[in-house]
Amino acid sequence: MSLFGYPATVTHYHPGVDEWGRPIPADPVVKDAKVVEEQKLVKNARGEDIQVAYTVYLEGVNAVGMDDWLMYTNALDIEIRIEVKHYEIRKYLGTDDVKEVVLYG
Repeated sequence: MSLFGYPATVTHYHPGVDEWGRPIPADPVVKDAKVVEEQKLVKNARGEDIQVAYTVYLEGVNAVGMDDWLMYTNALDIEIRIEVKHYEIRKYLGTDDVKEVVLYG
């Protein structure tokens, strides 16, 4: 378990909806990320404290939703599924350019 995070390859599943609003299966996309395994409390979009065990940093612009999940293999060679509980979009100071997307699960 790393408190500082380590580079990882994650598989991002982002389900969508069709033209009638029905859910469609997610297509997996492999992305480079930094994963930090650390339990902590964060505030979600409703201002509630939630406990998370994983923080995933994705560089650049990434489509993210609350129905997303990530799969990755940790340093112990265990495959872990991370459900998105909260996410943040971080931008460069004074611009609208997206620096990274941070997922909490």
